[in-house]
Amino acid sequence: MIDFLAWAEVNKKKLAIGTATVAVVIAGYSIYQWRRGQAEAEASAALLKVDRAGTTAENAPEPNPQAFLQVAAAHPGTSAGGRALLFGGDAFFRENKFAEAQAQFEIFLRDFGQNPLAPTAALGVAACLDALNKTNEALKAYQDLLNRFAGSAVVAQAKLGMARLYEARNEPAQALKIYEELTRPNTQSAWNSEAVMWREQLLSRHPELAKTNAPATAFPGSNAPAQILPGATATNPLPANPASPKDGQ
Repeated sequence: MIDFLAWAEVNKKKLAIGTATVAVVIAGYSIYQWRRGQAEAEASAALLKVDRAGTTAENAPEPNPQAFLQVAAAHPGTSAGGRALLFGGDAFFRENKFAEAQAQFEIFLRDFGQNPLAPTAALGVAACLDALNKTNEALKAYQDLLNRFAGSAVVAQAKLGMARLYEARNEPAQALKIYEELTRPNTQSAWNSEAVMWREQLLSRHPELAKTNAPATAFPGSNAPAQILPGATATNPLPANPASPKDGQ
């Protein structure tokens, strides 16, 4: 104890500086956290204001995509600002502006790649490419999604999209392989019933494929949820659209 007191007396100036430095760091971090919380709150309020604008009156139009992008630009780096990018992409998709929608989804993936909504953005990119009739690029985007977000809830939608593209490319065997995977008894998904429907239609057009494939069994009571984005008016129709990012708001 005496040795410590002697050391402290000799180094009291250094101790004072170190203590002050630690206090400044703690205060700075506290201020940063407080400002970050304020920024998140302001961004969330701005996003909610835009998102609710279309529900204040009956039959009110959907919010304009630019309104969401303004929120994203005004609140960069916030989670609400990121969601605004997704909402903007979703709004563009609803207006059949697929290239613009794709751009917003890609920006989200670039800036918020670790966000829980990243799989939804990846699905949005693939769906936009699909709607633009960029079949090969869309297939690659769907496959990238499966590789990167294997455990995501949007995996089944991505697989359905791939199967429909294989059908469009006149590769029914590849499409059937995916439908069989989605309708296995041990695979439970909200999209099982849709996979069963597409499988049956595929086999009706290509009965030769049924010789080596046992019929799949639909799960009782399994109903695919309502589509979020509108069906694209393109050569390759979308079987399933990206889940709305508003679910995670």
